[in-house]
Amino acid sequence: MFETNFDFDYNSYKLTAVIDCFHSEEEELRMELIGHMEKLYDELVPPEVKEQIDQEMMEEHNRQWQYDNCFALIHMHNDDDEESYFVAKGIHSLYDAASFYYHHLLDMKDEYDMDSLVQRFDSYDYVDKPVFNVLSDAQENDKRISCTVDYDFETGILTFKGNGEQESEYYDLNFLESAIERAERGGAGEAQRHDSFDADIEWYINQSQSRYSDGENEGGTMRL
Repeated sequence: MFETNFDFDYNSYKLTAVIDCFHSEEEELRMELIGHMEKLYDELVPPEVKEQIDQEMMEEHNRQWQYDNCFALIHMHNDDDEESYFVAKGIHSLYDAASFYYHHLLDMKDEYDMDSLVQRFDSYDYVDKPVFNVLSDAQENDKRISCTVDYDFETGILTFKGNGEQESEYYDLNFLESAIERAERGGAGEAQRHDSFDADIEWYINQSQSRYSDGENEGGTMRL
């Protein structure tokens, strides 16, 4: 997962002689060279850099574990009364759900049938509604179920519930579209994109709570 290739030029006669010393076992030579690289790493890289690298490796390991083992429960429906229940990989957060909508569903949702939209997801599997509901009930105690997402193209609302969260939250798809656009403006890095998106969501929540407390949304808790 973390390996990369490192090529360099070396005299072919000398290389052949070295390989012969390992009885032509190139794997043994490779391990010997890796050992020397590890020694250089230990001797040359400052402790604070090693600490940062350890953190990055752990984060990458967690992302890979999440991709290999976790999935989202997704329900989509439109104004033609079509709907689909399925599980899919690659959606682990509200940012992921909003970004996927912006990049893969927004321009297709009014022109393509539901099956074509589902096929935009990575490693999806259809489930029926009873199974979907059972998995949804199990989400709180199953870390593999990263989130539940409902794309309602008729009302323009995305409903999201992350793993460990007690309640679902409701977001306007137009707002999420704008939040992703702002996050990705100017070629920002991953951390900056997420920070920008989170700031927009915080503002959105504060606005919706203010409207709710003022009595504008007495009929429910939907965030507009």
